Amino acid sequence: MIDVMTKMKIASLPFLVSIVIILIVNPTHMTTAKDKVSWHLMPMPMYLEAGQGKLCIDNSFCIRLTGHRDSRLPAAASRMLQRLQRITGIPFTASPAGETSAPKEATLEIHCSGSGEPVQSISADESYTLEIDTRRARLAAPSPIGILRGLETFLQLVDLDDQSFFVPAVKIIDRPRFPWRGLLIDVSRHWEPGDVIKRNLDAMAAVKMNVFHWHLSDDQGFRVESRRFPKLQKIASEGKYYTQTEVREIIDYARDRGIRVIPEFDMPGHATAWLVAYPELASAPGPYQIERFWGVFEPCLDPAQNRLYSFLDSFIGEMAALFPDAYFHIGGDEVHPKQWNSSARIQSFKERNGLKDNRDLQAYFNKRLQKILEKHGKKMIGWDEILHPDLPHSIVVQSWRGQKYLAESAHRGYLGILSYGYYLDHMQPASFHFKMDPLDPENVELTQDEKKLILGGEACMWGEFVNPENIESRIWPRTAAIAERLWSPVDVQDIPDMYRRLEYLNDRLELFGLMHASHYRAMLQRMVGDEKADMLKTIADLLQPSGLGGRVRARKYSSLVPLNRMVDAVLPESKAARYLGNLIDKLLADPQRSPDLDQKIRESLVRWRDIKDPAKPVLEQSFLLAEVEPVVDTVSQLCTAGLKALEYIESNEPPPKAWQLETSLLFQKAEKPQAEMFIAIAPQIKKLVDAADAIR
Repeated sequence: MIDVMTKMKIASLPFLVSIVIILIVNPTHMTTAKDKVSWHLMPMPMYLEAGQGKLCIDNSFCIRLTGHRDSRLPAAASRMLQRLQRITGIPFTASPAGETSAPKEATLEIHCSGSGEPVQSISADESYTLEIDTRRARLAAPSPIGILRGLETFLQLVDLDDQSFFVPAVKIIDRPRFPWRGLLIDVSRHWEPGDVIKRNLDAMAAVKMNVFHWHLSDDQGFRVESRRFPKLQKIASEGKYYTQTEVREIIDYARDRGIRVIPEFDMPGHATAWLVAYPELASAPGPYQIERFWGVFEPCLDPAQNRLYSFLDSFIGEMAALFPDAYFHIGGDEVHPKQWNSSARIQSFKERNGLKDNRDLQAYFNKRLQKILEKHGKKMIGWDEILHPDLPHSIVVQSWRGQKYLAESAHRGYLGILSYGYYLDHMQPASFHFKMDPLDPENVELTQDEKKLILGGEACMWGEFVNPENIESRIWPRTAAIAERLWSPVDVQDIPDMYRRLEYLNDRLELFGLMHASHYRAMLQRMVGDEKADMLKTIADLLQPSGLGGRVRARKYSSLVPLNRMVDAVLPESKAARYLGNLIDKLLADPQRSPDLDQKIRESLVRWRDIKDPAKPVLEQSFLLAEVEPVVDTVSQLCTAGLKALEYIESNEPPPKAWQLETSLLFQKAEKPQAEMFIAIAPQIKKLVDAADAIR
C-alpha cells in the first residue's frame, strides 16, 4: 500500500505546494456550488478561479508544445485541433508545433515538465494547471497524462457569443480525488466490435476516466485469441473474438488517451466458455456448450487438479505479455456450488487439505492463482467474493455487493474499488449514481488509514441487454456523473447543476463521434419508418426500460433474442419526465401557483394525452409495437388525471372520493412495468394527484 500512495504524493509535490500557496493567499477561490452555475465543465475541477474577459478562437489558433517530448502529446494536440474544428466549424491549418518551429506567442502553449511511465500505472500523476487570459492559454502538467486531462478541460470551456467562439479567462488547478476511475464493458454475453470499444474510450477520455475493464470471458463466450490454446477462440467464441493484433491496437489507442486496460478472465465460476474448449479442466464430466441464457450456471473449473494450474500458468503467461497493465482481473464471483458438492474426488481433496467449505476451496484456488500471476508480474484483482485472509494485501477487491464489502476489505487492509451503485444495466438515473460515493460516511465507517485503501470505483456495463446498436445509450451520458463523483471534490453535490452540465456534455459527446443519440433514432425508425419516427420518439421519450432483474423475470431471454423492441431503444433516463417533474415541483412550492408554470405543465400533458389517437394506427402497423399500444393508453389516462388534478389545485377544491379511488387504481397499474418499461412521467404526475388529494 505504501509504495502506491507514497509515489502518488511524491510525484505531485510541486502541484500540492502551488495549491497550498493559493489557498493561503485567497482561500475563497476554491469552487463552491454557487460558483458552478455558468460553467459547462464535467467533471468539475478541484480549483477554479474566474478571470476577466475571454480568449477568442479564430483560424489563427495554434498550439506550441514545450518541455518533455512524448509521442502521445503531438497526437493529443492534433486530436484536440480536430475536435475544436468540429465544435467551431473553423478549419485549422496549423498543426501542433515543436519548440523550435512554433511561433513565440501561440494561442495555446502546452508545457510538460516530466516524462510519462512506459506503462501507465495507478500512481500516474494526472494533475495539471490551465491558465487562460485574453491573449493566450497555457496548459502545464508534470506528466503527459496531466496534459491529456487538461486538453479535455480546455475543449469543454469552448463557447460562443454574439462576436466569436472563445474560451473564458480562468485559472484551473486540478487533480483527481481517486486514482481509479473505470468503466467495465462486458463483451462476452453480447459481442462488441473494436470500433464500439474505441468510441467508448474516446468518451471515457472526455470525462477523465482512466481504467477500461475488459470483461473477456464468461459462460456465453471467450473473446480473445490465444495462440497457445487456440480452441478457446475456435470453439468457444462463435467466431466473435479479438485477435491479438486488435487487442494491442486497442491498448495503444487507450494509452494515447491516458487509459489503462485491465483484462478480466472469469474463474473458477462463469467458466462455461473455458470448458467448451477444454472440458478436461471442469469439476464434472462434459461435454459443455456455449450458454445462450443469462444467470449463474453450474460449470466451474476444478481446483483439485494440478493440470488446471499448469494450463493457467501457460495461459496467463501469454496474456500477461499481451496486456501490459500491472493488474489482472480473475473474476471470482458467483461460483455455483453444485459441481464441487457433487464430486466425491473434490470433497476428498477438501478433507485432505483441511478446507472446511467451498469458500476455503475457492481461496485455495485463488492463492495458487495469485502465485501464478505474481510469477508473470501481475497483481490480482477480483470481485468481493475473493476476499480471504489467505491472500496477500497486494490484491484489489472490487465490491459489487455493497458498501459493507468495500469497508470489510479496507478493515482487513486490502485495496478496494466500488462498483455497487454504478451498475448501468440496472437503469438507475444519473442522480442515483452521482450520489453513490466510495467514501460515503453514511454507509462506510473507516479510519483515515483505511480510507487511503479505497482506490476509487468502476461503472459496469454488463452485456445481457446491449449490442453494438444500443450500448452507448446505456453507458452515456450517465457514466459522466460517475466520472465526476470519482474525480471532483466531495462537495460537488448539486444535482440540478449536474444535470445542466450533463446535457451540455451529452451534445459534445455526439459531436465527437459517440453514437448514442443517432442509434436511438435509428432504432425507432426501424420500427415505424422514417416519416413516423418523430411521433414514436415523443412516446419513447416518456418511457424508461426496466433493469436487468426486471427483464430477466419478465421472460426467458437468450443471446439469440433480437434486441429490437421498444424496451431496447428507449433511453435509461427520461429527460421529458425530469423536465415535467421540475415544473411540477416549482408549481407546488409556489404559494401563488404561477400561471406560467401551470400553462407549461398543461401544454405538456395535453400533447402527451392527445398522442394516443394518431399513434394507434402507427403502432398497429408494426408487430414490434403491439405491446406498446396499452402503454400509450395508460400514458393518456395519466395525463388526463394530471390535468384534472391541476383543476382541483387551481380551484382549491378537494376531489371527490370516486376520483381518488380511480386515480389510485390507475397508479397501481402505471407504476408497474409494462412491456418491460416504466412510464417515466407517472411519478411526476402522481405529485399533482397527491397535492389535489391533500386539499381539505
